[in-house]
Amino acid sequence: MLKFAKNLLSRGVQTDSPYKINPIPEAPQFETFEGPEMVIGPQVTVIGKIAFQREIHIEGVFEGEFEGQGRVVIGPEAFVKANIDLQEAEIAGKVEGNITVKHRLILRGNAEVRGNITAPCLSVDEGVSIIGQVYVTASQAPMPDPVEY
Repeated sequence: MLKFAKNLLSRGVQTDSPYKINPIPEAPQFETFEGPEMVIGPQVTVIGKIAFQREIHIEGVFEGEFEGQGRVVIGPEAFVKANIDLQEAEIAGKVEGNITVKHRLILRGNAEVRGNITAPCLSVDEGVSIIGQVYVTASQAPMPDPVEY
């Protein structure tokens, strides 16, 4: 059944269902590498601007701004005070700031977000806390026409 569903999504085929099938945007392809470009460890505090292209992991404290197009992973003990505007984010810790991702946002465990969220694909675990508005919208894709019966 899963193979059948994947084929439908990849071809955009419409079944007998009255609903249209809109595939999820394809994930960006990052270069193959053996780990993140940068890790902010559990006992480290960084204040300023971080520029990166692929991926960073934050296990400590970061306050400032991100510059880049990659992915950020925020660990369960981490605290980030910054607006996040990247391709992807995976958050298990605390974030104060607005989050905008172009592909996918994953909120894990007991993550806490204080700010607005905009993402085309959102995954939220039970136990996550969000104080702000959440917008789950396709990025730069027009809304499909309503299906008529």
